[in-house]
Amino acid sequence: MEDKYIRRQVLPIDDAARKKVKDLVNAYSAQGEGHPYANYGDQITLQKYELCPIYTVNLRTQYDSRNVSNKQFPYKGGSIYNRRFFRTSDVKVWDYDLLSTNEFKQESESYEVPGSHHVETCGRCGGSGKVPCPTCGGSGTRQCGVCHGNGQIQRTRQEYRHTADKVYSDGHREPVYSYVNVTYYETCGNCGGDGRVNCSTCGGSTKVTCPVCEGYGKNVHCYAIDQKLYNVYAEEYFIDDKVAAVREIVEQKEKCRGRNLFHIRQNSMSQGVFSEDTQISGTLNAFIDKHALPVGGGCHILFQETDVDRIDVWWVQYTYQGKTYNGCITSGLGKERFFPETSPITELAEKWMKEANKKIGGVGTVKARKLLEKVDNLKVYGIQGNVYGLKSKVGRHLNVMYNLGNDLMFWLIALLGTPFIYNFYDTLNPVMRYAHFINDPAWRPYGWVPVVQCIIILGLLLFAKFMVNEGDHSKERHATVFGFVVKGMGMYLLIAVGIIAVLLGLNYLGLPAITAGIFWLAWQVVKIILIIIFYAIMLAYVLIKWLWKLFLKLWHWIF
Repeated sequence: MEDKYIRRQVLPIDDAARKKVKDLVNAYSAQGEGHPYANYGDQITLQKYELCPIYTVNLRTQYDSRNVSNKQFPYKGGSIYNRRFFRTSDVKVWDYDLLSTNEFKQESESYEVPGSHHVETCGRCGGSGKVPCPTCGGSGTRQCGVCHGNGQIQRTRQEYRHTADKVYSDGHREPVYSYVNVTYYETCGNCGGDGRVNCSTCGGSTKVTCPVCEGYGKNVHCYAIDQKLYNVYAEEYFIDDKVAAVREIVEQKEKCRGRNLFHIRQNSMSQGVFSEDTQISGTLNAFIDKHALPVGGGCHILFQETDVDRIDVWWVQYTYQGKTYNGCITSGLGKERFFPETSPITELAEKWMKEANKKIGGVGTVKARKLLEKVDNLKVYGIQGNVYGLKSKVGRHLNVMYNLGNDLMFWLIALLGTPFIYNFYDTLNPVMRYAHFINDPAWRPYGWVPVVQCIIILGLLLFAKFMVNEGDHSKERHATVFGFVVKGMGMYLLIAVGIIAVLLGLNYLGLPAITAGIFWLAWQVVKIILIIIFYAIMLAYVLIKWLWKLFLKLWHWIF
């Protein structure tokens, strides 16, 4: 019996144990890809082999909760039970055979208590079955929604009226007529001029059916037993320290399935129901105490059920190429598998992650991404979050390099291409025949054409740069980070050529006649504003100077 609850047992290392461990380690190594440790289990030396089971103890309690409440509903006639209960304390909730269960369930129901029924006049309406209308407050009318209580509606019409006289030099007057807007009022057709209409809820009767007694004037009052079936579950795990170091098993312990060692179901459990293991017994007794607390007059325990399960776990220690590694074997998560605490594969994953972290931010960022992809292929448990964080850093840096290419190309075009663009529009500027006036020096905005076209092109190129920089380009594949820079430059160059080509076409159709004209007019407005500001400053200066001289004269005259 005691063997069922062992905490740790050293097992002999025989051929069967060696073969089992080697096969499972080989299966573990085959899960990942891209590492040099395929079938490395054939080269391990088993050092320690121990049985370290995980034990689970749980207690599930089904409760039946009952409370007495007051209930009322409209009395529609007919006979009722003879009243025997006059106080809620007279109702013994546990004397009634209500909903019961042999299974764990969550359910609620309410039952009327026979012998508690009695009829009373409705307290809301006083037995009339009617209450003042809540919409109109019992007045029977409400404000008209058309005239808003005024009784009249304002209208406007046009009339042809004598508005003035035209006086001639000889004194003769001639009346002048024109259309004017005349305001007048007419009686509201909705309310007939009263400003109020019948309430739509009560129809003008001032009262509505009582919502409590539904118009019957009386209510049946009784007591009701509110029953609630519910259950509570408690569970505890006992894990050996060596097994607890294996993260994958500990974090998935709720999914583990073992074999049942102890099961009992009773109406109500008491201390000492389980005594085969002191630690498990202490935990179960604590569960029983805790779940017994709500039991009282309003709550009973229907039944309790407890289970003690054992999940067999074998802790192993082995050496490989002179290094010692630990792990566990269990079938609790499905088929029997090996779960490493440490292994050559986990060490390789950590090594690659450290190397990738060092390379991020420099010319080795692309190599860092490849290393992180290799780490993903190793399928090492518990490092996915760290890998995702590093991949995000890689993506941000690659986007920076791509955007650097965009920025470089923008400035190359802005600094080197702008003089050529200006010279093109200043000397050639091909346009259609109807737009030849654009190239005529006599046209006032003529000098603005090359300037405005350069401003428009540079503005569109700058907007395109910002739009391209907002995109995510980190998924592209290039051998080095410089490939991202070159790709960014190339893509931006194509965009810039497209923008310039479109503007050349619009220019040929005469677009500068609009753009240069607008800029020229804007500049004229700016000049006028600047002149006004200049003269305002000069005027203020002269005024201040005159006031200062006046002040000095007054000062000398007084003192």
